[in-house]
Amino acid sequence: MAFVITQPCIDTTDQACVEVCPVDCIHFEQGADRMLYINPAECIDCGACQPACPVQAIFPEPDVPGEMQKFIGINAAWYSDRASARAQVGGAPAGDGAPAAPRPAAAAPKPAEEEAPAPTAVVAARSSQVSAFEDEHHGTTPVVAKYNQPSPLAVISVFGIIAGAMIAFMVPGPRTVMMGVGGVISLVFLGGFLQSQIRDLSLFAATHPRNREAWRHAPTIWRRGEESRRYLQQKAVESLAATRFGFPTVEHPDYRTYVNVPTPTMALEFGGGGTKVYPDILVLQYPGNYPVMVAQVETGETVTRDQAVRVWKQLETDQAPLYIYVPSGYGTVAKDYVKAAGITHAEVRTFARMPEGVGDLVHEV
Repeated sequence: MAFVITQPCIDTTDQACVEVCPVDCIHFEQGADRMLYINPAECIDCGACQPACPVQAIFPEPDVPGEMQKFIGINAAWYSDRASARAQVGGAPAGDGAPAAPRPAAAAPKPAEEEAPAPTAVVAARSSQVSAFEDEHHGTTPVVAKYNQPSPLAVISVFGIIAGAMIAFMVPGPRTVMMGVGGVISLVFLGGFLQSQIRDLSLFAATHPRNREAWRHAPTIWRRGEESRRYLQQKAVESLAATRFGFPTVEHPDYRTYVNVPTPTMALEFGGGGTKVYPDILVLQYPGNYPVMVAQVETGETVTRDQAVRVWKQLETDQAPLYIYVPSGYGTVAKDYVKAAGITHAEVRTFARMPEGVGDLVHEV
């Protein structure tokens, strides 16, 4: 769940919310936008922005008033197609309006004339995997997790066990033979039932927090700044791109590596003209622009269940494996999040900061 900026912000663009946002996920372009926008992929749902807004324009996503529901899509659209978002809001601000207070230098958006050209996109197919659980809205209450129906294997196995018991005790014939046949049938289906339950139990375990490494999750009196986090993440991406995805190579002269941090260069576009996503590292095969590897690099602050659903799941494709790099010590937790989000074409890998850069410590957790 993320927070959403709505109608009252139009032509107000007060930046008090920007000042209190701990992850700098609220943006707009001075002179080009009539309102501010929250990035749903980066919002950590802390709620600091809501009381800071002087015009009460910010709501949690489930609480957005009915007449302003379109702003949920507008906020998200601004980060992939700014022209479309601005068109829905009503274009650029009037020239005679009072200018908004300047944004802090560290977070200032690039002027329109200095923006990089639009990145090229490569079309990919969405994964057919069904999510392990679905978000369900209950009126205006928060979104809750709703598990999908049990697997058909469990239901079929139960009927198979019942059929085996009926053959053993109810079908006419030599009792020893019938009990043997019925017993074998029941045991076969019992194995299928146990297999389905092991899967369901592993999913149940993955959706619950692990009681381990309390020192990593214990409350602390300090927090790493967002600029520091982004700097470390960028260095990790650059190092991994050079050491693990340094294409083309002698073995793969037709591979090309694209890095989307800090500037987007190549996107995955699902469905042709659909949603564009920018993985941290993307490897394509030429000619044809076929995706062969997708990699996302996280820091400790971004290894969360929400990140798995909003970011990792969106990067999954049947055409290429997804590699999720997390700091050393977060591999098991990240694997839980991958399983709970229903991601199947992904491998979790860990990295650690070394004197010579970032090293890949574990191939697959």
